[in-house]
Order: sequence, then structure tokens, then C-alpha cells
Amino acid sequence: MSAPPLPLHETKRDSLSNLTSAGISPILYEVNLSVPKENARDYLSYLGTFCRNAVETVEGFTHCNVFTQPKPTGLHWLSEEGDAKVYVVVQYHIASEHHMNLYLDNYQDALSKQDQNKWGFLVISRRILRLQVAI
Repeated sequence: MSAPPLPLHETKRDSLSNLTSAGISPILYEVNLSVPKENARDYLSYLGTFCRNAVETVEGFTHCNVFTQPKPTGLHWLSEEGDAKVYVVVQYHIASEHHMNLYLDNYQDALSKQDQNKWGFLVISRRILRLQVAI
């Protein structure tokens, strides 16, 4: 006979340090972009190289995923773009809050300007997601 499940407040939860050693990043840095359809193929190719370089050179960047998504719904100001854009989500996996702050202080502005100067695309948004629970 198995024991009944523990109430939620008594459930054992792995520490974030155990999770990160298992390959789960405690921080995701997400960048959302709107790319003209006619430039999407070239930009995505460039972005793969750009992200690989970031993971290899920026301390604490452990992994990166690049996604495309359908046109975001519920954002009225995007309705003017029609179907002229491809929406890209880039998620960088960051090893720690310390590494996130290093990036923001030392790299983010220069890399953003480099990307903007090369392509002229606007970043729709950036956000930092901090892991609270992993199951």
C-alpha cells in the first residue's frame, strides 16, 4: 500500500541549484522581434549564427532557442502590419542573476545597436523570466 500524497506545502521541491545542474536555466532572457517577410529567411540565418556566438562568448549564456510564432493577437498596434511580418522569439538561457546583470551592464546595448544598424528591425519587447518552480 502506497503512502498518500503529501499536501502541497509539505511536498519536497528540488532547489534551483539542483535544477540548474540538471540543465534547467534559472533565467530566460526573451527578445521578441517583428521582421519583414521579405527579409525573414536571411534574418533567421543570421540570427542562428548571432545566437551561437552569444552562447559561446557571453559569460553565463548557456543555451539559446529561436522560435517563430503566428502574429500575436490582442495587440492592436500590430494590426496595421497585416501579414507583412514574421514574428520571432529568441530565448537565451542564463546561468544566474549575476550573469544576467553582467549582460545587461556590458553587452545588451552594444548588441542591440549592432543588430538594429545591420537590419533596421525593431525589437517589440524584451523580458526576463525567473524560474520559480520546475517540475
